[in-house]
Amino acid sequence: MKLLSMMASLRPQSSERKLKWVVIRRQLLQELNLAEATVNRLQTVGLRFCGAVDQALPRLRGALPADKPTRKALDELSDLFSYLRIWRIEKHVYIDPLMPPTENYHRDLFFQIYLGKESHPGALTEGALLAVGGRYDYLLHQMWNHEFKTNPPGAVGTSLALETIIQHSPVDFKPIRNEATTSILVCSRGGGGLLIERMELVAELWEENIKAELVPVPDPSLTEQYEYASEHEIKCLVIITDMGVSQTGFVKVRHLDLKKEKEVQREDLVYQSELFFARLLWRLMKQTMYSLLPEFATKEFFAALVFVVL
Repeated sequence: MKLLSMMASLRPQSSERKLKWVVIRRQLLQELNLAEATVNRLQTVGLRFCGAVDQALPRLRGALPADKPTRKALDELSDLFSYLRIWRIEKHVYIDPLMPPTENYHRDLFFQIYLGKESHPGALTEGALLAVGGRYDYLLHQMWNHEFKTNPPGAVGTSLALETIIQHSPVDFKPIRNEATTSILVCSRGGGGLLIERMELVAELWEENIKAELVPVPDPSLTEQYEYASEHEIKCLVIITDMGVSQTGFVKVRHLDLKKEKEVQREDLVYQSELFFARLLWRLMKQTMYSLLPEFATKEFFAALVFVVL
């Protein structure tokens, strides 16, 4: 496992990984006394089934047995890749069947994040480990108090190598700060959760530098989404429905504190929601100022400010 983990830090099909395999092959044969047929099979796995997801996944489907656990694992990989594609972060994602889990409690999906040459042009080789993680549902199930009536939730953990990240950051690196004061929770009502549609809408809002998120489950109830908004102090909701997405093209924009709601065209969501929330914020500010400055806050004074703000 330690020998194979030496390759995991190198991108599949890269020249550095092919050179490293020559050394590892020699050690497997001479030091561990593995049969040459076994080593050849490992090499075949490395050449055929390690690589970009859209190439490696079909090969794995064709080569592995079509039993239920295998199909489930490959379907999960396929689903994960489709989600990454929605958020446009699939470009440098690889499947590596030879990568051992970082922790013994990681089951099902686990991952490692490495620095690539294209991300750090000055590097002579690639392979700086930035983060590791994986699912540990099994460990959580073992520790779960069975007196609880509910099933334990799924669990994913990630460890970041902060010193390595700082070491490889550019000298003039400045963290990106999002000064937006409005956070939006993209919600669904019916339609089986509309996970893909919620993810697409979140991605669009991110592109416009608007803070947005969604409840990370496939089919949350509206109550669960309201509770999530309350727990995360999110006041602004965008609610999509199956009928709205496929037929009318409208979504609902709602502010929880002010109890105001508006239907807007899907393609005008960014502009209309910013305008809607800005007007609601102005009303809230005006109410606050009225309460703080009852004598000074005349209608004429606020009429002048409305002209400036809107």
